[in-house]
Amino acid sequence: MKRRGFLAAAGAVVLAACSGPGASTAPTAAPTTRSSPPATTPTPSPSPEPAPTPATAQEVLARSTVPVLCFHQLREFRPDDSAYARTLITPPTVFRAQLQALRDGGRTPISTGALLDHLQFGAPLPDRPVLLTFDDGSATHYSVALPVLTEFGFPAAFFPMTVVLGKPDWLSHDQVRDLDRAGMSIGAHSWDHQRVDRLAGDDWAVQLDRPRAELAEILGHPVDTLAYPHGVWSAEALPRVEAAGYRAAFQLSEPQDPTYPLLTIRRIMPPPTWDGPTLLERMDAAF
Repeated sequence: MKRRGFLAAAGAVVLAACSGPGASTAPTAAPTTRSSPPATTPTPSPSPEPAPTPATAQEVLARSTVPVLCFHQLREFRPDDSAYARTLITPPTVFRAQLQALRDGGRTPISTGALLDHLQFGAPLPDRPVLLTFDDGSATHYSVALPVLTEFGFPAAFFPMTVVLGKPDWLSHDQVRDLDRAGMSIGAHSWDHQRVDRLAGDDWAVQLDRPRAELAEILGHPVDTLAYPHGVWSAEALPRVEAAGYRAAFQLSEPQDPTYPLLTIRRIMPPPTWDGPTLLERMDAAF
């Protein structure tokens, strides 16, 4: 990591004239001697810092107090939206008001990497941190969320299912890359939104390995986080998620698994009925 400097020492230069036997010689000048600079001992390179020690599962659980919010579609309601769908749809004005409440309430949105470094290694976080996440891959994550996040200077994490990328009303490959270049984190959300507690056989590779590989190809770098479709996980799925190469995974509001707390990070979904004060109150109560 550090470069070592090198010093060159200059030697003395002596000039002398010589003649053959019996030949007359002219007077010669006395040799000139220059003193060499004192030798310098090279400065040793500092020893590399030891790698941080990963936290135990109990330490991760104790640090799991950072609120994590989960959003889905950001658009106006439509007449054919069901009552359930309306719990997952946040009108743009409501979304802006909720983010404004976070800023006015002194909350500091952080990146996924910052949260994971805190949970896993105890890295410090700013005061009153919060992580913003967006599931499914709606095109509104680019058209609505990104401009507001950029305006407020908030980082966030996006988890698209890869089967929909490039289709109408969903993120394109270029938009996923733009989110990444804007400083947002990109994680997987399965291939086509299958619940992991119902997977078997070849389904594991399709829903865990395939989307991770597809996103890595789109972005040009590895992807190591996952958001469970429907927020649902199972104890049987956790070793599979770990074996697929995921550093962390996000669920919804169930208690974290005591053995795999990094693979069961809790989130809550703010419904569109929450105004700013309600959002802050519910966050504090949940975390």
